Amino acid sequence: MITLRCTQKLLKRLGPPSNNETQPPTSVLGDWYANLIYTRPQQLVLCMNERSLLMVLLTARHSKTLTARFRQSVLALLYRLKIPLSLIEAEASAMQDMRIGRTASRRVVGCMVEAAKVLGFKLRSDDFQTFEDVEDEFCEYPYASVGYRYPREIALDLFSLASSSGERSLRIN
Repeated sequence: MITLRCTQKLLKRLGPPSNNETQPPTSVLGDWYANLIYTRPQQLVLCMNERSLLMVLLTARHSKTLTARFRQSVLALLYRLKIPLSLIEAEASAMQDMRIGRTASRRVVGCMVEAAKVLGFKLRSDDFQTFEDVEDEFCEYPYASVGYRYPREIALDLFSLASSSGERSLRIN
């Protein structure tokens, strides 16, 4: 179970948050944050992971399919990061139960604001062909709030810890 923690701007479009938003996440990456950003020629939803600061981008139209498209984009990003397939499948399973909630961390919201500013410049530069290109670029963007580490590096560490703790629990039994 995860919560997609949306800004007020995005909640106005998606509708009210779920009632059970305070449950802790069961996925390795934890909750994700989402914000509606205005770019030309289209509106985008910038989603950022609470623990690793990985980022995925989605078009804002078709808000009814946002959670399904979000899940698909996250799993594609994990595949591009070369996370082991068994761990991606476990993350996909944990993401099946997704709630919509309000933002809860100013640190993550601040990182999203920073990413949105940089994104505006990058999208105008025409250096990128696809959202995946942008997402891959932001995997190597250092954020001050995590000691200038890269989101890719943090995500790999999180999955490595999850993998080794799973192995330890198997060995004990």
